[in-house]
Parts: sequence; C-alpha cells; structure tokens
Amino acid sequence: MSILAVFWITKLFIYPGLPAEQDLVVVLLVLLPTFAVMVWRGEEPVALLALSIGAEIVAVTAGIYFGGGVDNTSGPLLYALVIVLAGLVLSEPANYLAAAGSSLAYGAMVWVERAGLLPHLLPYAKPLDDAVATVVIVDAYLFLVAWVASYAVRQMRAVYVRAEEMRGEAVSALSHDLKNPLTIIQGYAEIAEDAPAGEQAHYLQRIRHAAQRALDLVHNVLDAAAIEGRPLEPTYEPIRVSEVVQQVIDFHQLVAEGKGLQLVSELTDVGAIIHADRQLFSRAIGNLLSNAIKFTGRNGTVRVTSAVRDGNLAVAVADTGPGISAADQAGLFQKYSRTAAAHRTEGTGLGLYIVRRIAEAHGGRVAVSSEIGRGSTFTLELPIEPRN
Repeated sequence: MSILAVFWITKLFIYPGLPAEQDLVVVLLVLLPTFAVMVWRGEEPVALLALSIGAEIVAVTAGIYFGGGVDNTSGPLLYALVIVLAGLVLSEPANYLAAAGSSLAYGAMVWVERAGLLPHLLPYAKPLDDAVATVVIVDAYLFLVAWVASYAVRQMRAVYVRAEEMRGEAVSALSHDLKNPLTIIQGYAEIAEDAPAGEQAHYLQRIRHAAQRALDLVHNVLDAAAIEGRPLEPTYEPIRVSEVVQQVIDFHQLVAEGKGLQLVSELTDVGAIIHADRQLFSRAIGNLLSNAIKFTGRNGTVRVTSAVRDGNLAVAVADTGPGISAADQAGLFQKYSRTAAAHRTEGTGLGLYIVRRIAEAHGGRVAVSSEIGRGSTFTLELPIEPRN
C-alpha cells in the first residue's frame, strides 16, 4: 500500500491539473488492494499477498497513464518497487511474475493509447510513434517468455530433487529391509548348530525363506536398475499358469502363517497355458503376493484367483488390509512410490513398479481396486499369446 500512497502524493504535486474525476479513479485504484484484503480475508496469506501485488500493478499502471503515459518517465520506476516487494514477501519466482505482469500492463497501456482507445492525457506531448510502441510491447512479451522459462526450469529442478529424495529413501529402506532377514538367518543358524538332527530341517526351512526374502529385495533393486530407460525383453515359453502361481503361493505360505493370515488359492482353468517369460511372470505374482501379505493385519485373508477371458489371463490378489486412498492409487505403480501406510512397513517402493514394467513388456497391464478400510485387489492381466 505504501508504494501506491507515495505514487498518489507524487501525482498530486507533479500533475495537479488533471480533471477531478481522474483523481477519483486513481484514489479508487490505490484503495483496491485494501478492498481485496477485506473481501478475501479468509483466504491463505500467500493468496492475499499475490492478489495485493496484482492490484498494485494495476493501480501503478493506471497512475502512470493518468500521469502522462510514456511521457511520465519516473512512473515505471514504481514497477521496480512492486517487483522488489513481490520478491521479498512471496516465493522466489514471484519477482519474475511481477516483472512480467508489470511489463505486460505497461505494454497494454501503450497499445491502448496507440490504438486510440484512450486519449493521451498530456496534450502538449508528441503522439506515440510506432518505434516506441513496438519496443514497449516486445519488451513485455520478452518478460513473459523469461518468466515461463524460469518457471519450467524450476519445475524440472523440483522433479529432479524429489527423485533424488525418493532414491535416497529407497536405499535407506533396502538397508533396513535386508537387516531383518539376515538377522533371522543368523539367529536360526546358531540355533540349528545346537539343535538335534530331527529339528534342524525346521530351522533350515526358515533360513531358506529368510534368504529368499533377502534375495527378492536385491532382485527388485537390480531389476529396477536394469530396466531403467529401456524396455524389458521377455523370453517367451509355454507355461502352465496354475503350476507357477501355486509354486509362488506355496513359497509365501510360511510367511503368511507367521502373521496368522489365511492364504487362499482359488485358481480356475487349471490347465490354462500362457506364453510368457516364466521368471518374470513368477516375479510379478510374487511381488503382488508379498505386498498383500505385508499390508494385511493379523488374522486377515489373502486370496489368489485366476481366470481366462477374451484371450487374456487375469490373476488377482485380494487382501483384507487397510486399503489405499484414491490419491495414493494415482502414483502407485511409479518408481519408489510409497503410500502413507507403506511408510510404516518395510519396502523399497520398487515392487509394484516392476510388476507394471513386466506387464507392459508382455503387452498386458496391472490394475488396482481399493477402498480405505475394505482391502485391495491387484489384477495382473496378460495376453495368452504374445503380441507383436
């Protein structure tokens, strides 16, 4: 408000001869930011400040016009004060936006005068020539381009910084997640050394499962690095769906039992044959099943179903976990993506990303259906025959 007050006082002393109605217009424009604050007082402070800066630009432009337009050589200096103020009270790109807005407003004033839509208010001044009008308008355009370019660069930088943060979180999560199965392996190995021969098989089985969990984590990280920026190339072979899926279910049975979960297999079309990469197909089902077990609470249920329809195989993994919000679902299959619930459990944020890449490599897709408090269902859909 102080900028406009200084301008108005200066205007009254330097240009006292303008008609009274023009003075009234200037006064109203000076008070516009105050009116805006009164009307929008319930909004966020940043929105209020931005609105106030915009109103000051409009008022300064009007004041320059009533003070002689481009012949008022001291008028544009007031824009500099608005730009500095915007940089101080708002985020860093605001000064670029204020500069662009000021330049556009000044250019619009010149264009309006040049087009004859409004009169030039100093009768003794020379009419605006084409050169002056062109320079001012082009200058306004260049300011706008500079602001857009600056905004784009800042957005790209923000994306890069967030990607690095997510990468760091994933590395930290991997270190933590590997510690758990390795601790289990060490503990059961020490117990097995002193256990009777008849009990060693039990401990060895748990060691094998813990080692496989650690290996799966490493595989996910290596797979994510290997497929970064290039497509997966599946090695197709005919595989019996029920056989591979059941093997994955059997492998996760011990972990499910340890959490008190009921792992249910409802595979139909048990004789179905699909042409796919056996290792990748198994990895995708394993990641979906591992996720379901991880996020389902004790005494819950994880159900695996399969069906063939319209030339596609659909394998669904449903759980009775906490569910996933619509906001989290939007980026669920992106690299390093972690939901709010996921931050309270182990994981690297790579499992579902790899499932998506495997599905796409086979010409298929993966989808999720979920509601908060009602569990989630992940469906992997692949074509029975390869698609070129």
